[in-house]
Amino acid sequence: MEVFVASVILPRSREAAFDYLCRPANFLKMLPGDAAGHVNAKLPPVMEAGSLLEFNVKAWGTSIQFVHEVTTVLVPDKIEVQQIKGPFKAWIQTLTFADAPQGQTLLTNTIQFLPPGGMLGFIVTKKVIHSNLEQWINHGLELLRTALEKEMSDPPPFEL
Repeated sequence: MEVFVASVILPRSREAAFDYLCRPANFLKMLPGDAAGHVNAKLPPVMEAGSLLEFNVKAWGTSIQFVHEVTTVLVPDKIEVQQIKGPFKAWIQTLTFADAPQGQTLLTNTIQFLPPGGMLGFIVTKKVIHSNLEQWINHGLELLRTALEKEMSDPPPFEL
């Protein structure tokens, strides 16, 4: 199994970061602006063990369907999802949350995968997947960190 790991420090407590990422719609905020138009998703409001995350993604010149099942939710430490339908022979993504200094959270995103088989496997090799993950995941984690910082600095809405 191939492994990719990326981490980021989030400006939230572990509980708040976990709660934020238990809401799959917040994952879409991690997509670069140009990629968001290539994803059509059917998501539950909150992830629970057994929840399904369904994505149709335009990538590698075609539309690809992914269905992931949430296999583990350990509040506020871990969320794990596994591909049950999609192009990869295997895909397990684990988000782990750990306390970091100054009330922040270290979020670690670990992806274990086996590249696709068949003709797609000749194009989408482990080297290509690692390269894409390096760009997409690291950029997505930075977008997430920036979004959370911005939310903290925005003034609360005015109420009468």
